[in-house]
Amino acid sequence: AIANTVWAYATAGHNDPHLFDAIAQLALLKLNTFNSQEIANTMWAYATADHPSPALFFAISQLSLPKLNTFNSQELANTLWAFATLSHAAPEFFEAVSNLAVSKLHTFNPQELANTIWAYATVYHYSVNPQLTNGILWETTQKLESLEMEQIVNILWSIVVLNTINTESVVPLFSEISKRYY
Repeated sequence: AIANTVWAYATAGHNDPHLFDAIAQLALLKLNTFNSQEIANTMWAYATADHPSPALFFAISQLSLPKLNTFNSQELANTLWAFATLSHAAPEFFEAVSNLAVSKLHTFNPQELANTIWAYATVYHYSVNPQLTNGILWETTQKLESLEMEQIVNILWSIVVLNTINTESVVPLFSEISKRYY
C-alpha cells in the first residue's frame, strides 16, 4: 500500500515535500516487507518527484541486496535509474546489480538497457562489471532498430564516461545514428 500510494502521488505530479517525507518515514518502518516491485516503484516515485530521501535510499540499497535475484529487468533498471536521477551513490547495490544483471540482459528492453548503463555512468560507478557493459552493447546491437535516437546517444555517452569503449561494439551504434540522421 505504501509503494502504491507514493507511486500514485508521483504519477499524478503531486510532489508535496512534507507528504514524501512522511511516506519515507513510514516506508522505513515497513521496508523489510517490500517485494522487488514495491522497492522499484517507491524508488521510481521519489526520483520522478525529484525528492531526495537519503535515509530511505540508503536503507533500500542495503535491504534489497538479499532480494536482488527476485528483481526483473524493469525493476533493476528503474531502481538504478532512481538512484542515479537523485545522485545517490549506492556502490554496494550497483556492484551487486552489475554482477547479477549480466545473466538477465536478454530480458531487458531497449529503454532498460539505456537506463541501466546511463545510471552507472551518471553516478560514476567505474567498477561496473565489464561483462555487463559488453553485454549491454551486444544486446543493443541486437535491438538497434527498436532503440530511439536518445537511447543510442545515452548508451554511447555512458560508454565514454565509463571508459569502456570497445570500438567493434560501438561502430553499429554510430552507423545507426548516421543512417537515421542522413
